[in-house]
Amino acid sequence: MGVYDPLGRPVLFLANDGVRITVSWGPAAGEFTPRNLPQVQAGPVSLGRILSGAPGYPVDGGDLGRTAGGEWVLEDGRQRLFSDPSRRLLSRAEYDFPGKRVTVSYPGWETTGPPPLVAIEISGAKISLRRDAE
Repeated sequence: MGVYDPLGRPVLFLANDGVRITVSWGPAAGEFTPRNLPQVQAGPVSLGRILSGAPGYPVDGGDLGRTAGGEWVLEDGRQRLFSDPSRRLLSRAEYDFPGKRVTVSYPGWETTGPPPLVAIEISGAKISLRRDAE
């Protein structure tokens, strides 16, 4: 899966081999930092599902609760999924991999269809992915 700049040049590549997620830099990465993102032991988490606003792992149970702000939270041991108060959309998700917590959020996502922006944070490094209108 690639991340491209507005001219269509590759900036980042994300890969999941079923065991770990790796990030590599494309020719248009320029001074993009940090360059030392470690591999994340992830197992069968789906990057495609995460980027489309769905849970990274299939949901087959878990503990349901609410935050003080009214968000619904479903926790199943592999992921914590947070929804808006109406439970229509996933607002953010947290994934705990060995030694790493990955947080994915969907700022400004208010309608059905893929989220317009996906923000990913791994070990303090933040990446924002914007979906262009087609």
